Amino acid sequence: MIKKLLTVAAIAAGVFLSPSCQKPDDITPPAPENKTAAPEGQENNGSGSGSGSGEGSGSTASGTLCTDIGQTPIVLTYFTEYNEKLPDPSIITHINYAHGRFKNPKTGDGGIVITESKQVPISKVIALKEKNPRLKVMVMIGGWGGHADGFSMMAKDPAKRTEFCHSVHENIKKFKLDGVDIDWEYPTQSADNETGCDPNDTKNFNLVLKELRDTLGTDKIISFASSSSAKYVDWKTAMKYLDYVNVMTYDMGAAPSGHNSPLHKSAMFNHRSWDESIEAHVKGGVPKNRQVMGIPLYGKSKKNPSSSEKIFEYSVKYYEIPDILEKGMYRGKPLARPVYRRWESTSMVPYLVDDAGVNVLSYDDPESVTAKGEYVKKDGELGAMFWEYRYDDDNRSLIKSLVKALYGKETIL
Repeated sequence: MIKKLLTVAAIAAGVFLSPSCQKPDDITPPAPENKTAAPEGQENNGSGSGSGSGEGSGSTASGTLCTDIGQTPIVLTYFTEYNEKLPDPSIITHINYAHGRFKNPKTGDGGIVITESKQVPISKVIALKEKNPRLKVMVMIGGWGGHADGFSMMAKDPAKRTEFCHSVHENIKKFKLDGVDIDWEYPTQSADNETGCDPNDTKNFNLVLKELRDTLGTDKIISFASSSSAKYVDWKTAMKYLDYVNVMTYDMGAAPSGHNSPLHKSAMFNHRSWDESIEAHVKGGVPKNRQVMGIPLYGKSKKNPSSSEKIFEYSVKYYEIPDILEKGMYRGKPLARPVYRRWESTSMVPYLVDDAGVNVLSYDDPESVTAKGEYVKKDGELGAMFWEYRYDDDNRSLIKSLVKALYGKETIL
């Protein structure tokens, strides 16, 4: 499914509200079986018992969460309307089909609509359950910038909240989906001054989640795409209704002065890391075994470089990396100057440098994704997710690297 100055006031424990609607300071978005031991607190039995409804999970009452969240450890991909090929159900446990958006984004009424891929409509994705009966398919609603328009206007109005919840329910029934992923980026904030917002968004979001859970019941998944900062949400309340949180642990930095998605605090750059984001969410009220960590299938170059500095576009897809490293080509043209792969052993991610040793691209590859999968397995998170499916190479090298780290082989079946 992440940078300008922002003042955030904590007006209640765990609740972050802003006196004005500004762009968050932590966001620079992109165009964001062999049964092995499961992470602590989970059962790798595909039963969905890892929903976190037990003691210490953050749930305050039984029956408020989905009774079957699907196979765990979770390997989730976001799958947008721009995809032209079906995802591989043998390497994915969960699919968030995007995008669902408000019919009337400026007013927040009228319910939602789902934009489908012409080549891969939802019906074809649902049909993948014939190959993987445990596959879960949800609709993702929202996104970055103007794509999140409608949430704030809807959340503050009781009639619009009810209309929204019923519309989500009707779309889930219509398309035979397993739930919904809310991608409101972010309550109380305005992305690039495009998104409507209100100082009461955080409180109102809890009202939306409660009514949505009451409407959908306990046989449908409700998840939320969270900023890596863990801000903007009253987690202690929200986790009564959310099954798990998809943590966007990417867009935390970019070349030349940062890593896109470092596992640990970088020895080179002072940017947020995976493990810091996990702890921020735990502190806010999201247990580790209800966090699904984000892995980008793209790298980040310098934004708006001078023509003499420019080698890459701001976002470089992983499928472009082999041509860069093996052929010295980028998007069909020779590179402006040679680049070389380096490995940052503290943050455990690769990056590309030019002849001057300047970091020109921060990205993930099979080595770093394997390290992240092993971390999830050892540390006890619920799983990991990717933005987005079409950015991997044709061999699905990054997704398979995660699966192998979590399951001991290149398939979840």
